[in-house]
Amino acid sequence: MYLVGSYLFSGEDLAEHLKARHAEALRVAAAVPADEIAAKGRDAVLRDLYARFAIPVTQMHVDRAAFENERALNADELEAIGVRPEDADSYKAISISIPYTGYKLLFTGTPTVYSANQPQAAVRDDDLLVTYLLSEVEEMQLENNFKRQIALIERTLEVTQWQAMAYNEQLMDALPAALPATAGA
Repeated sequence: MYLVGSYLFSGEDLAEHLKARHAEALRVAAAVPADEIAAKGRDAVLRDLYARFAIPVTQMHVDRAAFENERALNADELEAIGVRPEDADSYKAISISIPYTGYKLLFTGTPTVYSANQPQAAVRDDDLLVTYLLSEVEEMQLENNFKRQIALIERTLEVTQWQAMAYNEQLMDALPAALPATAGA
């Protein structure tokens, strides 16, 4: 059984991304016109800024996971896993879709703390697509392999979520000071 897809949690450095996002939030806050602050109220402007720049809670909805498709392996896949052409009929690809909500980069960005054992999946706008290349005799192992893959993704997502929570807390503390003072404040 082979798992295919991009390695999760191995792209852009998450800490650097959050640092740049934080700096952008402070630049935007500093540029809010005083008349907008006066019209909306300081608290409303701060809430709007926080809603715009905070990282939402990101979670997988494993309870809604579903088989997306089952198909024969293509020639490149057969060659990659060393299957002889005469055995091709006993192999297939099975893809499982796992919906998620939240911030896509928490699945693709490299966290500060990570494991060398990285899960694989395709990250789409609202789901992860886990694809296995397997033989007929390996189908009985699919459920256990899938559960292990989900557990690995969830453990690493927890780490990226902690980074996002720390970022959100720092953002909440920094935004009020970045917002320009108004005449009545």
